[in-house]
Amino acid sequence: MTLGQYIKQLRQQRALSQPQLASQMTVEQSYLSKLENDHSIPSNEVFRKLLAALDLDLGSFMQGVAEQGDKQSLAQIPDIEAWYQNLDKHKLARRRSWILMALVCISLGCALFYSGYRTLFLPERQYEYHSYGELRDEEPLDLYTRWHRYVSDADKQNRADYEALRLMYQKRQAPELLYSFDYRGSAFVVQVDNGRRYFEVQPERVHHVSRPGNAWMQFIGIVLFVAGLLALLLERRYARAH
Repeated sequence: MTLGQYIKQLRQQRALSQPQLASQMTVEQSYLSKLENDHSIPSNEVFRKLLAALDLDLGSFMQGVAEQGDKQSLAQIPDIEAWYQNLDKHKLARRRSWILMALVCISLGCALFYSGYRTLFLPERQYEYHSYGELRDEEPLDLYTRWHRYVSDADKQNRADYEALRLMYQKRQAPELLYSFDYRGSAFVVQVDNGRRYFEVQPERVHHVSRPGNAWMQFIGIVLFVAGLLALLLERRYARAH
């Protein structure tokens, strides 16, 4: 649709004759006829009079002709040229936002998949720490495993006393296991109500525990990666079409 055809269509939609519209625009009817027959391009001043006579703003006017009209011809009118420039800026901004969103999806997808695959946030190696029992504050940490080192020579020579000490330490034992996905060193101390507990890692008891969160991170990562690629593909097709 040409500019002249569009002007004529708008005039007829409002049930206006050429003389009536020309009068409202304060131009000659012959000049309006030239416009409708595409024999002339209105000046910016005349174009603004046309919009006022049709009770339209620039945006409303361009809705009916922007996609079908001859852009090169329409852009000879300064107001329409500025409208096209502003439209191009908005399109460019939307394209950049779309591309940025796609790249963010791809980057985030890669990061999530790698994090889940490498178990960076949710480790799957579970360490087992063992404690033989509670210790008083003044007692050595290895009391339960090397108690005989802390027996006096006199008690060692007296078999009955030595056996009584062995049974005492054996009865005091209250083994406790602590599992942790974080490696807390080969040993550590935990304060308890009656003293403290000394935990030692059991190297032969390191477990592999699958954690659903890692599988979910990999799945979501793949979804985001594919969504980002599709967004880039759609943006390319849109750019070519426009």
